[in-house]
Amino acid sequence: MPRVLVFEFVTGGGWPPGKLPAGLAAEGRAMLEAALADFRAWGAVQTVTTHDRRLTRRPRGADIVVDVTPGEYEAVLSDLLGTCEAALVIAPEVNGVLTRLSALVETAGVFLLGPRPMAVAVATDKWACYEHFRAAGLPTPETRRVRRADLLVEAVRFGFPLVVKPIDGVGCEGVCQVRSPEELTVVQELLAQATRQEEILLQRLVPGDHASVSLLVTDDGHVRPLSLNGQRIVAGCPFIYRGGVVPLQHPLRTRAFEVAEAAVRQVPGLRGYVGVDLVLASGKAWLMEINPRLTTSYIGLRRVISCNLARAIWEVCREGRLPKDARIVGQAVFTKVRQGIRCQTFSGK
Repeated sequence: MPRVLVFEFVTGGGWPPGKLPAGLAAEGRAMLEAALADFRAWGAVQTVTTHDRRLTRRPRGADIVVDVTPGEYEAVLSDLLGTCEAALVIAPEVNGVLTRLSALVETAGVFLLGPRPMAVAVATDKWACYEHFRAAGLPTPETRRVRRADLLVEAVRFGFPLVVKPIDGVGCEGVCQVRSPEELTVVQELLAQATRQEEILLQRLVPGDHASVSLLVTDDGHVRPLSLNGQRIVAGCPFIYRGGVVPLQHPLRTRAFEVAEAAVRQVPGLRGYVGVDLVLASGKAWLMEINPRLTTSYIGLRRVISCNLARAIWEVCREGRLPKDARIVGQAVFTKVRQGIRCQTFSGK
């Protein structure tokens, strides 16, 4: 039976020594256990994962769990990859973590159940994505790349209100809505915690409905949108992610699918499960970013889709085959809580 390494960076030993970030750890653990549960339900592979010794509860659903001491995860991963046929990586984009881990898997000669490293590098660079979107004529808010040290001057030139975000951030970490120069002091502090990059992005604020599209992508460029997902985001300084709903019933659903498909086609090498974040407003689906990995929406989507998502990812990546049956039945509402993600499912009847 093939063995698959399912590695989640924050709870699997990748986070540096010190206190783990509670929010990222909650989302990471929930995505990890959702993927492990799907692999186990499929029953065609054996799974192995890692567990940070700083955490008391070990991850559920894996066939093998290996304890990791902070600072030693890369050596452990190298050893585990030598025993595996494939690997699924769940990691933040910030500071090149997801790109580096994806490259580590491929360098080890193990099949990567996700986007190739070159595609990850592009997709996790929000400025590069912005340039691709604009060149393709896709709707995306006006954005500027500026030095963090020049934030005050450049923000005043750009005009308020605006959104400040890391060029390589994950989720809502370091993302702030700013309405006046006085708020920029707090922004600088949050950016210092969220990224080491010296350059950041200023983006025109687009009020609307926060959403995402979950897609499956094959190596040869075939794309299947699976669901439009609602995101419960409180806009502020910083933005706060509260959870979401799958699927989101919205009049711009078809347009959101079209724009998300066009976005992923701009980045060669995307493969497997991919998420695209948007804001739906004024008759448009505004592109925000591409997430070349499992997203939190996976937790709700797996509850209401007619196929096994882990199997679908395997078949899309290994065989280039999209699922024949991927219907949404019912609705899942998931909420971020202190212990993780709480998910409720409602019948479609």
